[in-house]
Amino acid sequence: MALGLALGGAGAAAAQDANRPAFSVLTLNQERLFQSTLFGQRLQRELNAARAELIAENSRIQEELEAEEAKLTEQRAGMDPAAFRALADAFDERVTAIRAEQEAKTRSLQRKQERDQQVFNSAIVGVVREVVEERGASVVLDSRAILLAATGVDVTDVVRARVDAILGDGGTLSTPEEPAETPGETPFSTGEPADDGTGSD
Repeated sequence: MALGLALGGAGAAAAQDANRPAFSVLTLNQERLFQSTLFGQRLQRELNAARAELIAENSRIQEELEAEEAKLTEQRAGMDPAAFRALADAFDERVTAIRAEQEAKTRSLQRKQERDQQVFNSAIVGVVREVVEERGASVVLDSRAILLAATGVDVTDVVRARVDAILGDGGTLSTPEEPAETPGETPFSTGEPADDGTGSD
């Protein structure tokens, strides 16, 4: 849902409540709407669960690789240098492949988050349109970009209540699956999306 959603033919003043002031522009806090609806909360719970699972998997893999590296280092003194180099090279190649695979999972999780948001926005646009038409408005803007607005302009709570009543937790609406990704050689990640401030090891 674009921040400046223009709704053609939304000036149905006859549908307004006579006791409610008419505004040509309404505001909506998209972030708060997503976080407060049953639908958005379910999507966030699922994302958090998948993220926690990936973080735990990455932690386990990291511990296993560190233990294997330490064991390899201990064996070095008693091995032929050429034989040790072959084992070390094989270990490095495996680490690189594992890192690429886990980073691909992180990127997949980030893209799922984006697709979830798109599914949510598409599902609620009809509700937003209905509220805007009832208010006789023609445009709805994201309230986070508004410096000052008159009382009654923001319709976030009205839309939230209707989305909960109409869509519930949105369980019947599925997020499209993405095509399988071929892992590239990318740094190992904790499983957190990049914009959460987590870095690579």
